[in-house]
Amino acid sequence: MRELFALAPDELAALLARECAAGRSALLLSTCNRCELYWSGTDDHEARFVDLARAHGVALVNEVVRRDGADAVRHLFTVVAGLDSQILGETEILGQVRRAYDAARAAGTTTREMDAIFSAALATGRRVRSATLLGRHPASVSSAAVEVVAHEWTEGLGDRAVVVLGAGEAAEGVLRSLHLHGASNVALVNRNPARAATLARAWGATAYGWDRLRELMAASDLLFVATAAARPVVSAAELAAAMADRAGRRLVAVDLSVPRNVQPEARAVPGVRLFDLDDLQRLCCPAAGTPATALREAERLLDE
Repeated sequence: MRELFALAPDELAALLARECAAGRSALLLSTCNRCELYWSGTDDHEARFVDLARAHGVALVNEVVRRDGADAVRHLFTVVAGLDSQILGETEILGQVRRAYDAARAAGTTTREMDAIFSAALATGRRVRSATLLGRHPASVSSAAVEVVAHEWTEGLGDRAVVVLGAGEAAEGVLRSLHLHGASNVALVNRNPARAATLARAWGATAYGWDRLRELMAASDLLFVATAAARPVVSAAELAAAMADRAGRRLVAVDLSVPRNVQPEARAVPGVRLFDLDDLQRLCCPAAGTPATALREAERLLDE
């Protein structure tokens, strides 16, 4: 369902433009882990939200959670603080909410009330991370993914051959975390050579064009797919072909995309171990091992 509900940027812009033309307030937060519609005023958007889901092939029955008034405000503050994230305390959600808010403001679909609430929520989210132990948690899903797969090799990543697909925020998060883990043999693959070259240079990676992907996969130990395509960019057949050239050496693949950009059937390819966002959520178990004091500190800041 999460994948079907993923909204492309142009679709989000069109939705906000329609709401502005109708004189309605609206702010849509669409991430890999949530799709939330915020509004204020007398208009009720719940039916429109259900229609939006239906247009994406999702029939919402019991899946819609509605919050009004103070409950909705509290939920927003909890989200921005990272307390409702896959990775507890992660910081990516701050940027995601900021961009959703900026997009709604630019489209003219926020109100003074919404401006005040979102500004306060963003400020509180920053404070939670700077003033509590939650600031020590993985900063993002990308960094958590690197943490998880790094344990696949007891000697660490070192000079293991790593391929990263994509050149956006998630890909940069992967590169940053790989750099911190001492990975020294990282290839960045993207369809935009200039963007790939700039990003690779910043994090000690080497940039390649998409035409080198199969060759790089055949030689790699670890593959991160952090693209933003509407359909898989790495198929099971492509991975099987890459594995044929590897003399039985395994390949760990991590799909950080929504919708999935690695064909799920790749799990059946011998020698391939595939992780997706659902796997990361289970493996990271963010609530487990979190000091209760850190959560209490965060909750206290939200109450303020």
